[in-house]
Amino acid sequence: MFVIVWTFPLVWLMICHPCLAQESNRSIDITNVQCIIYNISMLNCTWDTTKEVPEGSQFIVHFKQDKHAEACYLYIQKKQKEHFKCHFQQVEIKYKELQKINISVNGSSKDYKMNTYSELFNPFSIEKLNPPVNVSLSLSANNIILTWEQPPTEYNFSKKCFNYEIKDSNDVKSLRSFTGNESISIISPRADTSIMAFQVRVNGHSRCRNSGIWSDWSVVYLKQNHIPKYVGPVVASVIITLILVISFFLCKRLQIKDTLFPPIPDPKKPFIGLFQSHNKDFKQWIGGDAFTETTEQEETVTMKVV
Repeated sequence: MFVIVWTFPLVWLMICHPCLAQESNRSIDITNVQCIIYNISMLNCTWDTTKEVPEGSQFIVHFKQDKHAEACYLYIQKKQKEHFKCHFQQVEIKYKELQKINISVNGSSKDYKMNTYSELFNPFSIEKLNPPVNVSLSLSANNIILTWEQPPTEYNFSKKCFNYEIKDSNDVKSLRSFTGNESISIISPRADTSIMAFQVRVNGHSRCRNSGIWSDWSVVYLKQNHIPKYVGPVVASVIITLILVISFFLCKRLQIKDTLFPPIPDPKKPFIGLFQSHNKDFKQWIGGDAFTETTEQEETVTMKVV
């Protein structure tokens, strides 16, 4: 009797085990399901499978929150195992009641059995906010003033419910975090570039909601009138040269040169006439009448002393 009791399960396993193994080999599990809400009302879900899905298979993604339900259909055109995606164009998502979203993925195939996957998601946890809007950048003497506005959402939260990150595109180590601000003054030296670029992104703060997915970066550019270091000496040299050239032409035109710098007398010139026009006659050259020799006849007076 004891032998019969133990023999029956062993026989059953020997007969059914190959069938169970074969059934396991003919099934596909859905794994790595990830969903993201973006642009306020759009929903994307992606997933992988444990085996290659044959051509002609079909997946259905079901979205359900409270009484609202939608479905997304995906038809497989070629064999693949990874990166399946289904897109919901417009989905009505409720945030205030904190009702979770039920996402289920199931499929059908002529060759395999698709095992259904189901998961609950917090809508805040899978939400990717739009980037901050109306981002602007201005410069003061020593500060860089960056301003932005909170992106539009389906709910009205206070400013303290949002985190922001800011970074300078010219400095990879400049990442800074702020909570609730929509304007910030950054004390920073001006970069040696003609164009400055700052980036801002946003996420939810845990004090009000689950932190979601960081938004894309908003980029703002500001062109500054940057003067290279070598321009100063070059400009000074050009100005000095221009002043010297103008001064030279003014002196030449107004004959200021002879007044400021009179010529040195040449002793050769006064003697030219002595040898050319007066035939070496010195008296005639200097004016003979002035030095004409006059002789007066001497008169002798004899006086007799008595």
